Amino acid sequence: MFESEEAIRKSVQEKAVGLDRDGVSAQKREAQRRYDASTPGYCLELVMRREQLEQYVKEWQRVLDEMTARGIERYLPVDEKV
Repeated sequence: MFESEEAIRKSVQEKAVGLDRDGVSAQKREAQRRYDASTPGYCLELVMRREQLEQYVKEWQRVLDEMTARGIERYLPVDEKV
């Protein structure tokens, strides 16, 4: 039911392929909106879901930071970078 950090990373990388910085920023904002709209949980399932949403925000930020650091305009998967 809950995704591992590796599964979240792969999902974000797949969605980021071909996006420019504005597209990645928009995805990060949407992930942040979902996180902000989630209810802090009092049961384990809600707590874990909120942590998962937070991980998506962090992963989109990591992709954006990577693009900025490398000076690239469009994201490519690791195996396609030249």
